[in-house]
Amino acid sequence: MKNFVPNFFILIKEISKKINNLFFHNICNICGKPNENFICENCQKRIKKFEKYKIINSKTLERQILNFYQTKSYDEFQSNYNSKIYFNNLFYCFEYKGLIRKLLLKYKFSGASYFCHFFANVILNNKKINEILKFYDIMIPVPMDKIKKLKRGYNQTELIANIIKKEKKLTVKADAIKKIKPTKTQSKLNFFERQENIREAFFIENKEAIKNKNIVLFDDIYTTGATVNEISKILKQVGAKKILVLVIAKD
Repeated sequence: MKNFVPNFFILIKEISKKINNLFFHNICNICGKPNENFICENCQKRIKKFEKYKIINSKTLERQILNFYQTKSYDEFQSNYNSKIYFNNLFYCFEYKGLIRKLLLKYKFSGASYFCHFFANVILNNKKINEILKFYDIMIPVPMDKIKKLKRGYNQTELIANIIKKEKKLTVKADAIKKIKPTKTQSKLNFFERQENIREAFFIENKEAIKNKNIVLFDDIYTTGATVNEISKILKQVGAKKILVLVIAKD
């Protein structure tokens, strides 16, 4: 009986793969029209509108956040916000809007795990990202807590990272960090609540594997940066040298 739940989820995944192979062959996986490629030429043009491939340093991000929230409520900002950003740079591929937002939400919440190949290729085929990745030793996908991962059936960042691992010499350590505290869904919280929600939610398993390493922290969406900043803080505490936050899209 103990093995029933894991075996059940393995069976569901295998059935899902077969369904995907049956229904998503020779059609565009965005518009659904007949096409030999995974995504048709027309939809590729639609996606291109949201491309950015932009890098921002931590100081610029701090200034952007400070300027935005000071105009909103300076007193609340001063009393609630930890202004320190622990990672060095943020690199994002797309703006989180329109079709890209729709695809990422489908990928995360609608069981469309097959989109991991599309998002991995976005990273692998971009020269700018590839040049930057040469200077890093380890990629760590942002972890999920066990219950959420079991319900979803996969960690969306881990699926993409594992495809990148096969193509690059970059080491992927999906188990380097554990999420030890269940948290509320970040998208339902405001800026200050997100910081508090994610505080002390992560634990580093192997500190020696992190020490003196340049690390790519990989996530799907960057909104306020609360999650990646909290992880970056503990990575720096155990001796990480440099941290690049790489995301598919920035809100």
